[in-house]
Amino acid sequence: MAAEPLPLSAPFWREPAFLKAFTGSYEIESRIEPTVTSAESEILVQVQKLMATEKRAEALRLLEQSALLPNSAALQFNRGNLLFEEGKLENAITAYEAAIKMYPSFRRAHRNLALSILRKDSVSKALPPLLEAIRLGDQDGLTYGLLGYCRLQEERWASALQAYRMALLMEPDSVEWKSGLAQCLQHLDQDEEAVALLDEVIEARPDQASYAMVQAGIYMSMDRHESAIAALDLPRRLGTLDGEGLLLLAELHLRAGREHLSIPLVTAAFARSPLPPPARILATLRSATNLAAWPLARDLEKQAFLHAPADSSAYRVDLLREQARIDLASGENVERGLKTLRELVAARPDDGASLVILGQQLAKTGAGEEAELLFLRAAKSEEAAFEAWFELVRLRVEQRRYEAAIAALDNALGIRKSEDLSRYREALAGLIDAAK
Repeated sequence: MAAEPLPLSAPFWREPAFLKAFTGSYEIESRIEPTVTSAESEILVQVQKLMATEKRAEALRLLEQSALLPNSAALQFNRGNLLFEEGKLENAITAYEAAIKMYPSFRRAHRNLALSILRKDSVSKALPPLLEAIRLGDQDGLTYGLLGYCRLQEERWASALQAYRMALLMEPDSVEWKSGLAQCLQHLDQDEEAVALLDEVIEARPDQASYAMVQAGIYMSMDRHESAIAALDLPRRLGTLDGEGLLLLAELHLRAGREHLSIPLVTAAFARSPLPPPARILATLRSATNLAAWPLARDLEKQAFLHAPADSSAYRVDLLREQARIDLASGENVERGLKTLRELVAARPDDGASLVILGQQLAKTGAGEEAELLFLRAAKSEEAAFEAWFELVRLRVEQRRYEAAIAALDNALGIRKSEDLSRYREALAGLIDAAK
């Protein structure tokens, strides 16, 4: 599964290419900008002198105290730039908007307005001024790279890819644009090129584990699990792999039959701040259960309960369900597992996942009639419907109720197409014909 799009990295805002493009916006482009009067020019010259000596606060004060500011697009624009550099993004946005209101075709103001909005993490609001800057003729790498970023966040992979390619034509060494392009390629199933680009990104920024996480995800989708392990092992050795990455690495080692390497990684993951997200904890816990790695599963279960936030009721339900699965599958505490599942479905009658697990256990113990009722209840839950119908197929086949099994199988196929299941249906139909 493809990873979520990465945000713009913190180093991006300090990169020489970005700083060059942004500070270049102080230079006047007379073809597409308001004419600067002699009085405005005099103030701007003073501002430049103050900035040359790193006196930005004095430069900003000079602009804000000028009587010309309320009616000068040029002064408002330069005020916006100084506010942006000071990190006062709301005020910078207001200044750029004022400049645009006075001079609607002020190209640099549109571009820098988009920059300010993006730095506040508001992609949807940044896109209109960014597109307007391009419409007005902005063709630099920064602008196209930011357009690619916006399209990436919107999950418009092909549009983002084209924008990133344009950006890289003008800024071929940009790590940010290479990373964005690689993510687009991943979502467009061009995995080999994505991996190659990420090699370049990781070489440039080995200390940023997020890129290794993306690359590992691509390798996993290609069934190259050892390559995924190698990708994650670099930031692990550098000490930059977070709790989520450490748990993923633990799961990969577990799948490769190296449980002894997984256990210390789980311990390390829960020693990190922030803690691994619930989704990753649950995924690794399920893998450990499916692979019957009981020591690891119990250790992970213990750590998960210990660190679960007090207000995370839904997450705790998920953990209780997984604990019950371990109790039942390992045979270590069947009584507790059954009790937990019955309590869960009593509290939440539409808990499809718990209904399926409880039904599976009852089917194993010969309580087929009760198991069937549970599977039928679970089939009403969208999240568990496919698994519930499939479990009904298995149960009915064991009971030699082949026509009823085919009916359940048709419901499963209506949710998720599968060549294997279609062939299985043909085999069941053959059994019915043979019995006639």
